[in-house]
Amino acid sequence: MRAAGQLRDSKLEVRLAAIYVLRGIARDFPDFADPVFELMQAYLRAGEIEYGDEAAPVDIRAIMDLLRFRLEVPRA
Repeated sequence: MRAAGQLRDSKLEVRLAAIYVLRGIARDFPDFADPVFELMQAYLRAGEIEYGDEAAPVDIRAIMDLLRFRLEVPRA
């Protein structure tokens, strides 16, 4: 998956596109959903950045929204 490697790209647009592609893969191919969500969680854990009172960057918020959605949707 090329999108997985693009999560670490220096350009925000590339990272966001990768997140949205992975989200689509997880939605359209249930067999890949768990690996995609594990990848997203690992990406967040690897960052270990303190934002203090500032909001997290938009790409991090997109991943958090994706993971939050995953928790809300019952699995088959």
